[in-house]
Amino acid sequence: MKFKKPFSIKKEPYPTDAKPRVKNSYYTFSREYPASMIVKTKRVRRKKERIRSALRIAFAVVCFILISAIAYFFVSVGLELSNKPADEVGALSSVSKDEIENLLETDVLRALYMPERILGNQKELSSFIRKIKRKDCNSVIIDFKNKSGRTLYSSQNENAVLGKCAIFDNETVRDAIQEFENNNINVIARFFCFEDETASSTEPEFAVKYKDTDVLWLDELSEGKGKTWLNPYSKGAVSYLLELINETVSFGVKGFILEAVSFPKAEDISTAGFPGEKSAGERNKTLLRFIEKVKAAVPKGCFVLAAETCADAFNGNETLYSGSLNKSFADGLCVDTTVRPEEYVIDKKSHYSSLMTLLTGIAGKQSSGSSLVPVISIDDYTRRYVRTLESAGFNSYILFDESGNY
Repeated sequence: MKFKKPFSIKKEPYPTDAKPRVKNSYYTFSREYPASMIVKTKRVRRKKERIRSALRIAFAVVCFILISAIAYFFVSVGLELSNKPADEVGALSSVSKDEIENLLETDVLRALYMPERILGNQKELSSFIRKIKRKDCNSVIIDFKNKSGRTLYSSQNENAVLGKCAIFDNETVRDAIQEFENNNINVIARFFCFEDETASSTEPEFAVKYKDTDVLWLDELSEGKGKTWLNPYSKGAVSYLLELINETVSFGVKGFILEAVSFPKAEDISTAGFPGEKSAGERNKTLLRFIEKVKAAVPKGCFVLAAETCADAFNGNETLYSGSLNKSFADGLCVDTTVRPEEYVIDKKSHYSSLMTLLTGIAGKQSSGSSLVPVISIDDYTRRYVRTLESAGFNSYILFDESGNY
């Protein structure tokens, strides 16, 4: 059958208010995939990525500024606390000024001197710790810088390295100090200052010279041959000593005993010249100024004692000190009781009454609040000596035997 007209579907008019059909999902190659959505999605993604990048950059800049500010703050505070310029701060220093309590203020100082050789022998070290406890002492005294100028540890100072001053490596020293700390024993550094033949020979600019020459001066009291000395007027020598003191602090010592804060010991000092000296009247002030610098360089709770003999502390000594060290910035005096004025003879049977009078007289010449710590040589009367000191109000003392036989 043939139709007159082709079959056609009647098209209904599209309603004007009709809504486009929305699929739940589209496929990329679908005819109905909204191309505008692709463009819009890409644009939004790029915008978010730019915002994230900008935020990351801003965050990195802020972190850098904060880290720089914190670093600057701690460096500034560290330099201020040390009271020293940056080039004088020792590389080993790591102790805060508030970390150590002053032993002389919080407790008594009762110490044994230990020869430096014992530190390197574990068996002898353990035996010495037992001696300290048997003697009812709470501290040990070790030479961190001895009278020849050698240091107990390995210093980073250029002159100390050049002079081969180190006796032990730093790890050995720290291990020994840790053992003392484990046994509640305080470590006190004995430190020889201007008596130093090593540094004065290594760096001639630091040394005492023969008058009006560049020849290194030698003392006459040394055994075998004369020794050179550091010049108290030399800024380089003072900076050298302060740097070693700053390094010693890093080992956690609780105090310093400053030996040889003096001009040289010699039968004839008249041949010695001290470059930088304007008049002999400045000598005592120069030594006291050095002690002041040491006290400013150590942590707040780390005490400083100046060492003198009883004779020099009582009567003064013009050759060594142009007076005495009684009234200095140190926390007190450490006095050798074996060297006394002639009129003060120890009568051991009468309980050292003459010596107690001498110590009382020295204490009266000191600044108010200054400590006085006697150094006692070991003998059969030591126990009686200690009881007499304590009865007279001298509760701090040091027992001394150069060989360490107690």
